[in-house]
Amino acid sequence: MDLHTRKVAIGLLFGLLVVSAGCSGLFADEATTSELLVVNQDETDHSVVVEIVEDGNLVYSDGRTLGAESQLNMARFNRTGEFEMKITVDGNSTTLSHTFGEDSDPPDVTNIGIDNDGKVTVE
Repeated sequence: MDLHTRKVAIGLLFGLLVVSAGCSGLFADEATTSELLVVNQDETDHSVVVEIVEDGNLVYSDGRTLGAESQLNMARFNRTGEFEMKITVDGNSTTLSHTFGEDSDPPDVTNIGIDNDGKVTVE
């Protein structure tokens, strides 16, 4: 193969790689940002850990001590789909399924509530 033909072939191959790399992003899952708001409705402080699992693998974990009758934002979760959420309050765990939606502005807020009996709800 002569030098000119080789340069043209390499140029076409490079162009194909650039175009195909740009197109593959169209089919990837969109990143999303979901805020996780923990609301303690109890008159007692609680230690809270939120873990999110996908296919048996831990993909998110954040924990804090939450004051009585207060709320706080945990670290944001940047995935979409249905996940298992394990919320541990003072060593007692509750596992629930939750679906995180597509990206929105403002970001979706997932509310994690702790009632007076330490029961956990996710909305």
